[in-house]
Amino acid sequence: MYRISIQLFILSLLVFLVLCKPKKKEEEQIVGTRYSRFDQYVSVVLGSEKKEDKKILIYALEEVNVKETLKHQEKEYYRLTTVNGKEGYALSKNFSEAVYFVVKEMDAFRKPTLTAGTKGKLEISAICFQKEIQGEWSNVDCLGANSTEAKLEDWYDVWIQPNQDNFAKNPLLGQTALELKEVRSILIKLAQGTDAEVSAKLKSKARELLTKSKERADLFLDKATEFETKLDSIQ
Repeated sequence: MYRISIQLFILSLLVFLVLCKPKKKEEEQIVGTRYSRFDQYVSVVLGSEKKEDKKILIYALEEVNVKETLKHQEKEYYRLTTVNGKEGYALSKNFSEAVYFVVKEMDAFRKPTLTAGTKGKLEISAICFQKEIQGEWSNVDCLGANSTEAKLEDWYDVWIQPNQDNFAKNPLLGQTALELKEVRSILIKLAQGTDAEVSAKLKSKARELLTKSKERADLFLDKATEFETKLDSIQ
């Protein structure tokens, strides 16, 4: 009887120690890589819009590592670290899980089905930020999607099939795509007509951007050459 009591006491003590043992801090759950949709300053204080708290500059298309998703004042934020190890907080809507670059003209659909009709054709060098995936379809916002005589259009909430060879994910294409987007805007302004001084400045800027783009000799080389020819034809 005495022996049984000792055993029960030891068992109870072990259970007590297990229950009272401090829990180890849970390991951080890494959400993963995300890409900035534009140039932005990230705050070192959650939810702060104060200029003195926005100390970390992240460039358009730059990748960050998201540590966790947080809710603050009914908004969703990322706690993230930059490529050089700085930590901060930013609205999750300012980032995308994937970025696609249009390397061949491709239809953008209104819904994730071929029968829904298209918004139009995405032009080469357009930049598409993924928001949602449904099977082989991705819901995206596309910058520099299409050119008109009046402006360079951005398209939102369109659907693409990014596994086709019309799109590329190579991040090295990002800088060229941004440069060509700016050149396309300049060409539209020049076509609308400006005074001689403004025109000269715009042409100089466009040539500077095209020189950088052509030096990379990437998948957008032909498009950069085409824009250069257009630029030369404008009086």
